[in-house]
Amino acid sequence: MIHYVFDLDDTLIIHQKGVRLNYNTIVEDNILKSLLENCKGECYVYTNGTFGHAIAVIEKMNIKEFFFKVYSRDNIPYMKPDLRSFDAVDNDIKKYYKDTNNIYFFDDLLENLKSAKDKGWTTFWINPKFISGHLYDYVDYSFRDIKTCLIYLEKQNNNNNIF
Repeated sequence: MIHYVFDLDDTLIIHQKGVRLNYNTIVEDNILKSLLENCKGECYVYTNGTFGHAIAVIEKMNIKEFFFKVYSRDNIPYMKPDLRSFDAVDNDIKKYYKDTNNIYFFDDLLENLKSAKDKGWTTFWINPKFISGHLYDYVDYSFRDIKTCLIYLEKQNNNNNIF
């Protein structure tokens, strides 16, 4: 089974850096909703934000139903990119599933991807300024946004080219 672990801010939802997110501007995203629905496995949110922030965002986007669990600064002992934070998430997933060899991690920050790669996770750099190719040995795939990434994964799955 694949475990899809998504960063929240600037990965699932894009907003201006350094500006407080106005929750009233968040709208339902039917395309993202459809793409998450097609994920073959469990989905999680993994954020350095608070649990309340994560829930508010995914509820406003109307995608909460797709997430098995939210990992946040309130419920894990360390924050990304600390490797102990990744250990906590990995160990928690192992409580439910013995095989955690297929963890796909989506984040906009390279330092977080480096830690994820150190755990053996498959890494996806989600950033509008991404650089295609393998300039960083800890980035497996790079995309300008999460929708493009999930469309790519869906096509791979439909072609039976599951990684």
